[in-house]
Amino acid sequence: MNAAIKYSKFTSWLVFVLMILVTQILAWKWYEKEASIERQLVEKEVTHIGNLIETTIQNSSSITSVMASMVEHDLLNNHFDLIAQKLLRQNKNIDAIQLVQDMVITHTYPLEGNEQVIGFNLKTYPEHIREAMLSSSSNQLHFEGPLKLKQGGIGFVGRYPILQQDTLWGFAAVIIRKENFVKALGLSESGTSELFYYQISKQQEGERYTTLFAEDRTSFSSGVHAEMYNAVGDWIIQVKLKKSRAVKMGWTFSLMGFLISFIVFYSMLLNLKRI
Repeated sequence: MNAAIKYSKFTSWLVFVLMILVTQILAWKWYEKEASIERQLVEKEVTHIGNLIETTIQNSSSITSVMASMVEHDLLNNHFDLIAQKLLRQNKNIDAIQLVQDMVITHTYPLEGNEQVIGFNLKTYPEHIREAMLSSSSNQLHFEGPLKLKQGGIGFVGRYPILQQDTLWGFAAVIIRKENFVKALGLSESGTSELFYYQISKQQEGERYTTLFAEDRTSFSSGVHAEMYNAVGDWIIQVKLKKSRAVKMGWTFSLMGFLISFIVFYSMLLNLKRI
């Protein structure tokens, strides 16, 4: 009888250990699956936001290259306002178009609300010169920002170089205000959606120094997050899942596994005492 009881106790412990192992492996597998789904969700979202920004860049590039070509071939004449108006009608995410000659803003459309930028000399601000020269050296559109706009508010400035006889004449530029930019991405003013936190930052010489949204909402170095780099303007796009249920549910299943295993083990021991 004693041998049978010892064998039954051994069996009870063996069942307990095996149940612990099985339930914890299942909990871990469930966690890995959910964590993988969450990572894919965040990576898909950062790609989506990156594609929307890329669309804005392409539209801006189309506008500025058209303006640059017309200036380079002396086709603009006195029709800047008319052409700029037509281009803006086709691109609702762009707020204004400018011409910059010899680092001085000479034209802007619409003029209303932007009057104070006419005659603005970029040479008085070294940071603007550096960003403008990046556009010239790459011979393509380059964005500066987010920055405080001369006409008020926060926004981005995209500049495209204009050459005449292989000499830098100036730039065709687009202005995108923060509100319009955020709206185009489908985000709130605080840079959030129902599921995610967002951050868009601009780098200068490899050092992040300007963010579009407040930095104290969350840390993008922890949690379920993804990051993408866009070379036009040196933008870094970050997305973070607001609430991860993988860890919480993983621990819940793990504890449930312990509890069930203990209940089964305790029930087996009670049955032994009745023998």
